[in-house]
Amino acid sequence: MERIHVAVRSRPLSPEDARSSPWRISGNTIAHSAQSFTRFEFDRIFGEECRTAEVYETRTKRIVDSVVRGFNGTVFAYGQTNSGKTHTMRGSTNEPGIIPLAVQDLFQRIEEHMDREFLVRMSYMEIYNEDINDLLVPEHRKLQIHESSEKGIFVAGLREEIVTCAEQVMDFMSFGESHRHIGETNMNLYSSRSHTIFRMVIESREKGDDNEVEDSCDAVRVSVLNLVDLAGSERAAKTGAEGVRLKEGSHINKSLMTLGTVIKKLSEGIDGQGGHVPYRDSKLTRILQPALGGNSNTAIICNITLAQVHADETKSSLQFASRALRVTNCACVNEILTDAALLKRQKKEIEELRAKLRNSQSDHWGEEILNLRNTLLQSELEKERIALELEEEKKAKEQRDRRLIEQAKKIENLSSLVLNSERDDRSTAFSKDKRRVTWCPGPNTRQIGIEVLGPAAEGRASSTVRNERNMGIPPRFEELMQGSYASNDEPSSGACSSSDISKDSEDVSLPDSHALLHVTRRKPNTMKKSDQEQFGGTTGELVIPQDPCDGNDALQSQESTASCVVSSLSARESEAIFVIKQLQDQIKLLEAEKSSIQTNLDDVLELATQQKTSFSEKYEELQQNALAAQEQAKVANEKLSTLSANVKSNQEVAYGFLSNVLMETRGITLETDQLGNSVDSALSFIDELCQNLLTMAQGILEVKHSAHEDITQIGSMIMDYEKLLACLMEKFCKLESEKKLLEEQSQDQQNEIDKLKSSLESCEKAIDDCTLQHELEKDSILSDLLNLQKEVSTLSSSSLMKEKESIRKELDRTKAKLRETENKLKNSIQEKIKLQSEKAEAHKEVKKLQSQRTLLERDLRKRDSVTVDKRHELNSMPQELAEVFDQAVQMQEEYQKLEVHAFNMETEISSLQEALTTSIAEKDEALSKVELMTSELEDLANKLNSSESERNSLSDEIALLTKKSIASESILKRLEASFNSVSREKEDMGMQLTDALLDMESEKSIWTAKERAYLETNQRLNICLDENRKLSEDLIKVRQELVCCRERCRTLEEKLALSLEGDMNEKGIKCCEACKGSDQAVEKGRTIDGAIGENELQKQLLMITEERNSLLSETQQMRLIVNEAEVLKENCNIKLIHAKATVDELSSRISVMEVNMKNDAVAHNKEKTKLRMQIRWLEPQLEAHRGQLKEAVDEMRIMDAKYQEASTMLKKELSQSCREVLRLREMLKESQGTRN
Repeated sequence: MERIHVAVRSRPLSPEDARSSPWRISGNTIAHSAQSFTRFEFDRIFGEECRTAEVYETRTKRIVDSVVRGFNGTVFAYGQTNSGKTHTMRGSTNEPGIIPLAVQDLFQRIEEHMDREFLVRMSYMEIYNEDINDLLVPEHRKLQIHESSEKGIFVAGLREEIVTCAEQVMDFMSFGESHRHIGETNMNLYSSRSHTIFRMVIESREKGDDNEVEDSCDAVRVSVLNLVDLAGSERAAKTGAEGVRLKEGSHINKSLMTLGTVIKKLSEGIDGQGGHVPYRDSKLTRILQPALGGNSNTAIICNITLAQVHADETKSSLQFASRALRVTNCACVNEILTDAALLKRQKKEIEELRAKLRNSQSDHWGEEILNLRNTLLQSELEKERIALELEEEKKAKEQRDRRLIEQAKKIENLSSLVLNSERDDRSTAFSKDKRRVTWCPGPNTRQIGIEVLGPAAEGRASSTVRNERNMGIPPRFEELMQGSYASNDEPSSGACSSSDISKDSEDVSLPDSHALLHVTRRKPNTMKKSDQEQFGGTTGELVIPQDPCDGNDALQSQESTASCVVSSLSARESEAIFVIKQLQDQIKLLEAEKSSIQTNLDDVLELATQQKTSFSEKYEELQQNALAAQEQAKVANEKLSTLSANVKSNQEVAYGFLSNVLMETRGITLETDQLGNSVDSALSFIDELCQNLLTMAQGILEVKHSAHEDITQIGSMIMDYEKLLACLMEKFCKLESEKKLLEEQSQDQQNEIDKLKSSLESCEKAIDDCTLQHELEKDSILSDLLNLQKEVSTLSSSSLMKEKESIRKELDRTKAKLRETENKLKNSIQEKIKLQSEKAEAHKEVKKLQSQRTLLERDLRKRDSVTVDKRHELNSMPQELAEVFDQAVQMQEEYQKLEVHAFNMETEISSLQEALTTSIAEKDEALSKVELMTSELEDLANKLNSSESERNSLSDEIALLTKKSIASESILKRLEASFNSVSREKEDMGMQLTDALLDMESEKSIWTAKERAYLETNQRLNICLDENRKLSEDLIKVRQELVCCRERCRTLEEKLALSLEGDMNEKGIKCCEACKGSDQAVEKGRTIDGAIGENELQKQLLMITEERNSLLSETQQMRLIVNEAEVLKENCNIKLIHAKATVDELSSRISVMEVNMKNDAVAHNKEKTKLRMQIRWLEPQLEAHRGQLKEAVDEMRIMDAKYQEASTMLKKELSQSCREVLRLREMLKESQGTRN
């Protein structure tokens, strides 16, 4: 068993980073200067000035040696991006890395082992986006991982090249490096985007001569050397990865995370405990499974950077390396043995043993063999015996465990029984104490009664003792029992009955009477008749005719009621103790809740600070984006102003040119009409030519009219563009105003946050003060509760009803609070729906822009069709001219025929001599007409030449118009391109601003919700504090009133005791006098005097009882007030608990809303990326359309050139035809002259 060797190598730093570095290296330990607990120790730590050769010599060299001897070996390079992993593994020309050094050392070791023959194979693969690619054969991609019993874990389809020297290996490696995925990030110019595994498989066996072939063994050693260059873990915020780079980074981080979990599981020893190690979660860990906790010698080189900026990444990589130190591997020699090889090896060993025996020359080798066999048998027997003993020990251990479990159960049962018995003993002791209090109690029982009843009863007990001393010998026990029964069963009809007295004295407690009543039950209730008769006689003697209540009966009834009160007090003492325990538990719960509230407040403050920092960062980003947008808008406005000036100038030139052309065309049409009217009478073919010219002029007018329409359309388009730009400017101004409002809101929120912090601090101080007050009040309440255990027993059903009503009220309040929270949730859902509607409106605006774009494309297509029609018309013009020339040729032929016919006619005239005179006259007239016609023809020819010159000027103007139209088209294209760029920039700005607004609104909603929660919690805390203060004040008042009432009760009780003593003395004297006297008159007088005294006593008793009742009512009211105060306190505590629960629920709902908002933001970003992809997809189509437009313009130019060539040819032909007409006329003249 050997653990993984871990070495740390730090990248060199710049002087500034070295000054600010928080890490300190001392020997093989590295520690963080600011955090004393972050301290790591490794096998070796290399500083900035170490070379790769030193790193290789520490551990990798020994791994290469073991690979040659048949052990597997693996070397990792782990660390964050831009930490020097590839440099460590690959190196450079000046400083070779681990791989070149290992390859050279491997072949040197192979050359040193002359007794073995080796076969070396190498492969080179990369894991890119969780796909395995073969770097030696780039066509082999997305290879699969397989596992078999013979090969183990291998990659199917991976090329393995047989190599014989280090140079060949390096050539293959350089070829593979050329196909590796490398990209550029903000942190590294040449960042590795994939994990690479450089693998060398070494097979070896023993060499043997021809004679030694039979003796040699066929065992083959197969070892694997893996040199792994891992891609670095990275953060998108630092690398600036987007698109493909972001995807690559996510796959890299995922595979490294699985590698970290595998190392963590192995370091915890889960593999040895039968747990699951997730090798299959990543292809990297699956391929390198034997190197991680398996059959391999493994070393990890952890590359770090000691800069302050990368402190967190360095700490995480060091934690990974420290976990890897605890992973152990079990490396062994990998030999492949066939059955024949095993047989050969065993035969060889047997022969070696025989040779050793022969060399030893021992005659007793047979005996030695027998001794060896005996020792083997003995060892086997000992093994069996040890196994049996182990089984017996296991069984005994199981029995012991069972016994221990049973004993533990018994102990638990006994302990519970002991506790119950203690409770029973206490209760029985209490009851026994009560039962043993006799009518003549001892000192111990009296003390017990005083202790139970409290300090308030001590005075009363002493007074009763005095009464007993002053009263003399008390009556007999049976008489007291009979008197008590008579007082309970025979109510009198006098002014003051025993029932009334018992009702009035329900709350009076007399311990001696209580003891007497309880002692009565110890003896039988049967009484002698003589005693009853004697008792009845005495009572009959003392009774008045009106049946008044006897004093002894009243005392006995009071004693019975007092005994009932004491029993109720003794029964309720336990309830009071239970209530005290409940109150103590509630106090503990309140303290725990207070600590939890403080922790929650600390967490809320931390969250507030974090959100404040994130909000400030986002605010700075928004400011930068807004400034960039303003600059872009300024540039766009400048461009638009220049473009609008150019367009206006072009429009003015085009309008002036068109007006000139129209004037010229109108003049030409008038002149052609005049020429047509003058030539109609002359020649028919000239009329036809004029008609053709008119049609051509009409075509030119149509072309000009269409060009004018195109220019008007272009002007309208430019106006639309200007309107759009004005709308964009308005929107930009609105966005700027909204931005200012958001800035103001952010400042207000920051101020509110500061206020909330100050209020929270004050609340914490108030809570601390309240806790101190509560503790003091708790102590005072406990003391009061111990003193008022008897008063607590007077809780009636009315207090329970009040508690029920208060609980119902609190339930209604909680329901109202729940409704408020539901309303808040509904409001948040409505705000979310509003955000979604705004998002839909943004999508609608995008669709509108796309529809405008399609309309522009349609307009371009229409223009293309118009240009094509114009080209067709221009192509048809030379055809019409050709038709005109054909008609002219036909006319010339007809003219020639007429001339022939004229010659024939002249011959006939010459033959006819009779018509000479007439012919001569006609000839003269004809000559004059011919001269006129010739002059007219010359004028027409001049006019034709002028029209041709005008036509040439028109064609030049048409060419200029075409050039200008081409220039205007190019300007339009530029305008379209600028408009598209501006629209794209506008869309990007709109998307950015919408994203920013959404983020701001989400944060604003979060802050508002938190502020509301804080305000509600503060309000509730203030309310609870006010209620607690009021309760404490009420409690103080109640205590003062209770003290006053107690003093009054004591004074009244003393008065009662004194009055009762006087009455009892007088009654004793009167009874003695009644027994001695025998005269009826004296007896009557005495009875009358006794009755009068009794009436006075009854009146005094009534007065005292009324005062006592008033005092009792006041004490009851005070107790009710105390109970109400306690109920209010409990309600406040319950309200606090409910408030905490509502705060927790609101915080959980807020977190859920934050998660939903984040999900919506992610979905919005996805939609934004989709739209960007669509725009990128449409850009090549636009470029294709632009190319088509360029081709169409080139075709227009070619057609214009052809048109100009055709027009020049037609002009030449026209000039030739005119010349021929003149020549023919001259020939006519000459022929006429010859005839004359």
